[in-house]
Amino acid sequence: MSFTSFNLESIAAGLAFGPSWEEIAQSLKLDAAQPLVIHAPPGSGKTTVVPPTVANALAEQSLNGRVLVTQPRRVAARAAARRLAQLDGSVLGERVGFSIRGERKVSASTRVEFVTSGLLLRRLLNDPDLDGVSAVIIDEVHERSIDTDLLVAMVNQVSELRDNFSLILMSATLHAQELSQLLVRDQPAPVISADTAQYDVAETFDSFSGQRNTERGLSDEYLQHIAAAAWKHSADINRNSASPVDTLVFLPGVREVQRVCSHLEVLGSLPLALHSQISSVEQDEILSEPEAGTGPRIIVSTSIAESSLTVPRVHLVIDSGYAREPRRDTGRGFSGLVTVVASRAAATQRAGRAGRLGAGQVIRTLDAKSFAAAPAFSTPEIRTGDLVSAGLELAAWGTPRGEGLSMWEAPPDAAMKLDEQVLRSLDAVDDSGRITSLGEKMVQIPTDPRTARALLDGSIHFGVQATAEVVALLASTERVASADLSELLAAVRRSSHPGHRAWKQESRRLAQLAAGMAGSQPTEDSHAAIAGVCALAYPQWLAKKVGEDEYLLASGTRAVLPRGSQLGHSEFLAVAEVSRTGQSAMIRRAAAFDFSLVQELLPQMHQVNESAQLIDGKISARKVESFGLIELSSKPVKVTEALGIKAAQAAVQEHGLALFGAQENFDALRRRLAGAYRVLGEPFIPMDEETLLARADQWLTPVLRALAGGKPAEKIDLHSALRSLLPWEHAHDFDQLVPQRLQVPSGSWINIQYPPAGEAGPAVVAVKLQECFGLQESPRLINNELPVQFHLLSPAGRPLAVTEDLVSFFNGPYAHVRSEMRGRYPKHPWPENPWEHVATKFTKNRLSKES
Repeated sequence: MSFTSFNLESIAAGLAFGPSWEEIAQSLKLDAAQPLVIHAPPGSGKTTVVPPTVANALAEQSLNGRVLVTQPRRVAARAAARRLAQLDGSVLGERVGFSIRGERKVSASTRVEFVTSGLLLRRLLNDPDLDGVSAVIIDEVHERSIDTDLLVAMVNQVSELRDNFSLILMSATLHAQELSQLLVRDQPAPVISADTAQYDVAETFDSFSGQRNTERGLSDEYLQHIAAAAWKHSADINRNSASPVDTLVFLPGVREVQRVCSHLEVLGSLPLALHSQISSVEQDEILSEPEAGTGPRIIVSTSIAESSLTVPRVHLVIDSGYAREPRRDTGRGFSGLVTVVASRAAATQRAGRAGRLGAGQVIRTLDAKSFAAAPAFSTPEIRTGDLVSAGLELAAWGTPRGEGLSMWEAPPDAAMKLDEQVLRSLDAVDDSGRITSLGEKMVQIPTDPRTARALLDGSIHFGVQATAEVVALLASTERVASADLSELLAAVRRSSHPGHRAWKQESRRLAQLAAGMAGSQPTEDSHAAIAGVCALAYPQWLAKKVGEDEYLLASGTRAVLPRGSQLGHSEFLAVAEVSRTGQSAMIRRAAAFDFSLVQELLPQMHQVNESAQLIDGKISARKVESFGLIELSSKPVKVTEALGIKAAQAAVQEHGLALFGAQENFDALRRRLAGAYRVLGEPFIPMDEETLLARADQWLTPVLRALAGGKPAEKIDLHSALRSLLPWEHAHDFDQLVPQRLQVPSGSWINIQYPPAGEAGPAVVAVKLQECFGLQESPRLINNELPVQFHLLSPAGRPLAVTEDLVSFFNGPYAHVRSEMRGRYPKHPWPENPWEHVATKFTKNRLSKES
């Protein structure tokens, strides 16, 4: 098929990035297979200029496949395609088209196709060679969504295997050199930069001094301030303008957009809300040139308008300074969006919306100090987000956990392992992380793997259509104040509801997918499907009421309902969305359910177990019925020997050997065995507590039986049990090899204190100084390897000296000790020559009587 080149001079006219098209074309002409990195400031026009430039340059080399351009958001993909088609003078869907979830405008003649990152990722998994595609341009890579990070790695791999394929990465921030090094072939990827912004944007602060951020998002006082600032500055700029100037207000979420719109209406404005929940028709209307005579507009938007959008007549931006970023709560087992101060890179992106068509102004409602302290870049989603979907996609690509794939940033190991466990529980991957046949089905369904599995299983129980409707609802961001999914489903079924069309379209698409994958089709059961699908998708969030509006989830976390929710009358809830609110967890979407239904769906979670505990020295047993970590019932039962031993084992694992109190004989033997291991190694074993408890079955069984039989822990003899760990080779010579006592010259047998388990040092013998007279060689123990350290004591047992060399002591320091002590203890011998005096533990008088 012949290809008529894009008129680049016309398309690039007036855009800051326009002159760079020749450098891009030249680079592709030299080597189309060499990846390319493009860096240009927000608003410079790279999203408009680069795709047709690439299409023209490749066509000159007879590479006539399609050029795919990714955008992180659906509204940006549609808007970018519409703008390029307008500048090209062609009908949208012919030479320039787009594909997003639920909507596609392309034809056989489409040369440039704008797509969302998620859509291209799924297309890539279905067609790893990207047949019929000559180039992929990944735009806005600096936003660091998980989908974009995965695309960069996977498409880079495709680029390495194909010599007729171009990969271009585009960023508005200074990540260009990092990306260049990531895309090394024979050399790092070339970087093309355009550092000139399109138009100047003046920065002004209209700060708010009160509390801005709360547990539920931005405070209403701050939102009122933002609305007032938008109203005031819009009036100011239009007062001095010959033509209407539109204002674009940036907020972190839909709730805040709705609240600011309400405040603006009170002030007398008719604001326009721009977010992902409004229809594409409404989005197009906002992003199109207003009709002649239309007065100044105030457009209140979430972050979807941050990048790759040209909103006509916008020369004023009001930036709240906040954004929503994903965060995972590993301890409580859920992830969610939290409201944080937006990065300076995001703030620059937002300000750039005011300078696309002329000089503009940005009003920052943050104070200057908070703005200066903002992070330079947004946190990459791969560090903080849920990785279950990414894990399945990596497994489908043949690189479980991303191993063997050159990624900009590897997934955090701990988070990846946790989320891979979720995939294994869904039977989506096997123990090695490889995708299963069921996982291959799930990856074809454009939802989270948990709801994908619920779609397949739920279709068998509740019918395809009923299940698809609930899964489509869960995939949306629609909510109602009561958190009741039944109420929400009834609302979106009404054609007048703003989200009806998108929900119905998604339901139809999911039903078509499920119909080809699910088994036998039962009668449709819409009522049971609501709670049933939630239970199948999120079994860990099934909940039982434990207080007023408070529920215990099957994962063990407590969560609360919004105040006044009618769901609070239900004993059991199937929760579909729960998020952190300060130190607590809030149930955002849920449905009441009959416990018998969930018992049938998830029999593996319903358990009846008998357990026992050692409490205050006594063992008691109970029969407990539970669902996950939710206790349904509990009653006392008779303690059997098996239950008693389990309770004893649990008590030892919880309290360790301290449970049995201080036992001198046990401690002494443990030290001797530890000394033998330290000096001789095997067949002796370490005597640290971790090792001893790990080998409990080799020596603690009699102890556990005694404990289970009711004998008090402190009266159980651990010494006898520990002797069973003596290696059989040394059963008869252990007392000679590692003696318990040492005989000194006086004839006394003195206990030897060996170092504690795991510690180095000599053995210690504490003995009266007079009992060591004449000892000319300091003894060594355990095959002459372990030195003995003498703690020499006064006749009253008080320390006088510490030495490992008695010869040196008696030849030196002894004289000083003698001069100080003989007056204090005159009844005991203190000879000038200790070598010739008899060693004794007696006084001089007793010694003369004995002799």
